[in-house]
Parts: sequence; C-alpha cells; structure tokens
Amino acid sequence: MWAPAKQKGVCDVHTIGFVWPGPGEPSEVEETNRFLPPDVTVRYVQTAESETESPDPITLERLLEMADSPDIAEAAGTFGAPEIDAVGYACTSASYVRGVGGDIEIVDRIAAATGLPTTTTSTAAAKALRAVGARSVSVLSPHVDELNERLRLFLEGSGFDVAQMRGLNRLRGIEQIPPDEIAELVVHLVDRPDVDCIFISCTGMKTSTIIDSLEERTGKPVVSALQATVWETLRLAGAPSTVPGVGRLFRDPVSV
Repeated sequence: MWAPAKQKGVCDVHTIGFVWPGPGEPSEVEETNRFLPPDVTVRYVQTAESETESPDPITLERLLEMADSPDIAEAAGTFGAPEIDAVGYACTSASYVRGVGGDIEIVDRIAAATGLPTTTTSTAAAKALRAVGARSVSVLSPHVDELNERLRLFLEGSGFDVAQMRGLNRLRGIEQIPPDEIAELVVHLVDRPDVDCIFISCTGMKTSTIIDSLEERTGKPVVSALQATVWETLRLAGAPSTVPGVGRLFRDPVSV
C-alpha cells in the first residue's frame, strides 16, 4: 500500500481511497493531489497485478484479465468505514473494456468488499461529461486501437456521440508523456469545431497543469480520466469543494 499522499490534520474531515492498477510513482501521487481540496486526505492501495517490476504491455487481452481479476476487490478490502468515506477504482480501460455495465460490476464488487460508496474511472468520466453538458466528444487516448474501439463503444453506450477518437498506440510508458505534448495533441489533432467537449482518457495521462489552458485555447470543457475519478469520488464522499486551476468541472462546489 502506498503511504498517504497527505497527512491528515485537524481540519480534514474526509478521506477517500483509490485502488490503483499500476505501480505507484511519486509523480502520480502529486498529480492526484492537484485535484484535491485542502480538507481531504487520500489513501492508495495497489492491486497485486501492479506489483510486478515489469508489467505486461497494455493490450486488450491484459485489460480483460484485469477487469475480471479478484485482485481489485481484495485490494479494496483493505479500505473500510469510518476511516474511508468513498472508493475509486482508478483505471479507465479496465472499467470500460467490457462495455457499459462492466464498470458497474466492478463497482458492485468493491462495494461488497468495503461497504463503501464506490466508483470507477469510466463510471466517473460518463458522469463528469454529463455534468459539463457534453453531447458530442472528441477523445485523446494513449492506448492501442483495439482498446480505443472499446472506449468508443462505452461512451456511445453512455449516450455520447464520439466524433473523433485519436489513439497513440502506446503499450507502456503512458505516465511519461509530458503534459505539454498532451496539450499540443489535443489542440492540433483532437479538437474539432463540431464537438462540445474533449475527453482525455487514462489516469496515467498527466493533465492537471494543462486543463485550464486547454479550455481557454479550445473554448470548451476538457475532462480527463483522473480529474473525473477524483471529482466523482469526492461527490460520493460528501465533500463539497472547489479546486482552482483544474478545469470547469471543479469550478462549482463538488456536492452529492
């Protein structure tokens, strides 16, 4: 289990927990923290699959195995009330890979193991896109085309028109893509005049420092996977808050 990213102080009234699918890096903790209000503590736990030093490439077959793995519920089972208020499974692809409903099956498993309100990244992303008024979306995904097609089907099954899906076909090293590179990809290859929202998939994509500027450059809301996961987990925890500088999604109080 990762050490807490923040020390709980006298003003902290909420603690959320994240089940993380990959080996945790300090940069990922820092990235998550940028989406957190000051009165929230976060704890992390890794699935057993993520503890290998050289994880397998991110393929459709691997993600299907991850989605079905009992490791998810077993890892989440280390969380419990009253220490934790809500849980998020922070993996986009494993939560959309089996289609609409596959994410909810993971939610149900974690909730059964913890007794806590639960979400997954894909569940949260659909809610976040609705919250910003999205109907037609353009998507940047780091993954291979087989996974990107599953993401398209998930979003369309959730009620969105996917006008464009831009995949980077990365099998590894997603968390190493520089934020500035992500921003330029969005502006020059993903944004389209006929879409009303942009979605950046994968919690490994570093977006916290670029969302505000992307919204200014494109003139439309930008939702990213980790941003949505934190947002929805905060809502489930009953933690009203605003977080400046991380996009339209966080400009109004986060409330249940």
